[in-house]
Amino acid sequence: MLTLTDGKLAIELNHKESIDLELKLNVSAYGDAWRHIGILLYEYGTKRSGEFAELHVEPSQFAFLLRLQAKKTWEKCRGMA
Repeated sequence: MLTLTDGKLAIELNHKESIDLELKLNVSAYGDAWRHIGILLYEYGTKRSGEFAELHVEPSQFAFLLRLQAKKTWEKCRGMA
């Protein structure tokens, strides 16, 4: 599992959930600015980084990623800020 954390709160993502979140992030307003997060989500999702990983993000990034995760499809995340 991939543990996504801001140091206080955490969620765990499987490989499929990681790719799903990466796609949603890519089409959001932060896709370019937070490319490093997208790369790590992609690498975990495609099993390039092993079975277990941890991704530390800022609290504001964590909150935004949770909002993205709650959307049903990546299309609903287009331009989201």
